[in-house]
Amino acid sequence: MKAFIGWAGWVSSPGMDGARSAGLWTGLAVGMTLFFWWAILRVRLQVGPDGIVAVNPWGTHRLGLDEVTSVRLGAWGAEFHHADGFKTTAYALSELASGSSQEGRFVELLAVLKADSTRSPRDA
Repeated sequence: MKAFIGWAGWVSSPGMDGARSAGLWTGLAVGMTLFFWWAILRVRLQVGPDGIVAVNPWGTHRLGLDEVTSVRLGAWGAEFHHADGFKTTAYALSELASGSSQEGRFVELLAVLKADSTRSPRDA
């Protein structure tokens, strides 16, 4: 909004100070938009026979299926609880990341985890 007001003011009375201020606010708005776009769209969750890979905005977590003792749906996505008491959250299931209900995706995740845990070693 500040960039829009700055450019509107520059149009009504062009000057270097007005252009500099409007350009600064435009750059900040574009930078913040690109950062949040990158942070939200970058997240993903992969589950397979090799384990779980949760790519979150601030890092990638790799877990073996045998490391996970339970899976719960938390406020920010799926929470993979470890035997040592720690947990890893997969933000890819959060409503912020996909814009849809996380309960349905959580049910799909549980089905995939159950299918992978019941698969025999010769099936892999």
